[in-house]
Amino acid sequence: EDGSLVVPTVVSGWNIMQYLANDIAQDYFRTIIGRFSKDVFRKQLLIQQQTKNRLTAISPVSVAKNGDDDDSTLSPQEQLLNYKKKMISKHFANYLTRVVGELIEDGGGEESFPQLPGSHLHLTNPALEFVKNVLVILDLDPDVKQEVIYLKKSLFAQIGVQEYSAATAWKNPAAAFTLPDVHCMECHECRDVDLCVTLPEDEESSQRQWLCAGCGSSYDVDNIERRLVDIVQKKCIRYQLQDLRCTKTQQVAVRALSRTSDCSAALKLDIPRNEFLGQLTILRNLAKFYELDWLLETTNGVLNGYA
Repeated sequence: EDGSLVVPTVVSGWNIMQYLANDIAQDYFRTIIGRFSKDVFRKQLLIQQQTKNRLTAISPVSVAKNGDDDDSTLSPQEQLLNYKKKMISKHFANYLTRVVGELIEDGGGEESFPQLPGSHLHLTNPALEFVKNVLVILDLDPDVKQEVIYLKKSLFAQIGVQEYSAATAWKNPAAAFTLPDVHCMECHECRDVDLCVTLPEDEESSQRQWLCAGCGSSYDVDNIERRLVDIVQKKCIRYQLQDLRCTKTQQVAVRALSRTSDCSAALKLDIPRNEFLGQLTILRNLAKFYELDWLLETTNGVLNGYA
C-alpha cells in the first residue's frame, strides 16, 4: 500500500537436492532454483507495480543488473515471459556451463553419492545427475520449455553424453515408503508418514528419529520398527503365495509345477522379483540409516536368501 516492493524469501525444500553427490552440487542446485523462483516472482511484482503506477523506468538494482531491454510497451504477461526466457538462455546458460565444468574437474564416482533411506538408483556421474535434476525442475515451467531444450543439449554435450541416450532420462532418486496411521504420543494425531523423506531434525545427533509434523515430538521408534518387521514378513508371505499368470491370456495358472500355461505361453508373477527385492532394499536402507537392528537383521536375512 505504501508503494514499497516486497522482496520474497525462498525456502528450498527440494528432496532430490539431498541425493546430489556433494555439498558443492547441492549449494549450486539451491542457488539456481532459488534464484529462478525469487527473481521471477520479484519481476512479477515489479511489473504489477509499474502497471499500477503507470511507470516505465523504475526497477530495483538487482533486476536492472540483468540487463533487460526496454519492453515497457509489451503487456505484463509478455514482459514476464521475456524475462524468464532471457534468464534461462543467457544468465543460466553461462552460469551452468561454469558450474558443470567445476563438477567435472572435481571428479568423483559412485562413492560420492550419499546413501539415504530413499537411495535406490545406481548413480555414478555427479555432473550428469546435477544437470538432470536442475533441468527437470526448470522444465516444470511451460513458458521456458524451448530454452530448457537448448540448455539441455549444450550441457549434455559438455559432459560428453548423448542427448537422447538412456543415461539422460531423469528418474526420481528418492524412493518413497509411506507408513500409514503413525500415532504421535504427544498430540495424539495419526498421520501417514513417508519414512524416506522425513529426515531427522539434527543430522549431527547420534540418534536419528522421525518427528511429528504437527508438534515436533519424536515418534515411537520401537513401535515403527515392529510395524516394519511385520510388513517385511507379510511381504514375504504374499510373494511366496502369489499366483502365476499366463502372459498371453492373463488367466491364473491352475496346473501345479507347470512351466507354461494351458495355451503353452510363458507364466509371469503378479509381484515381480525386482519389485519385491527393491521394496526390501528400501526397508534395509531405513534400518541402516536409523540404526534399527531388528529390522536390519530381518531384511538382511530375506535378501540373502533371495541372492
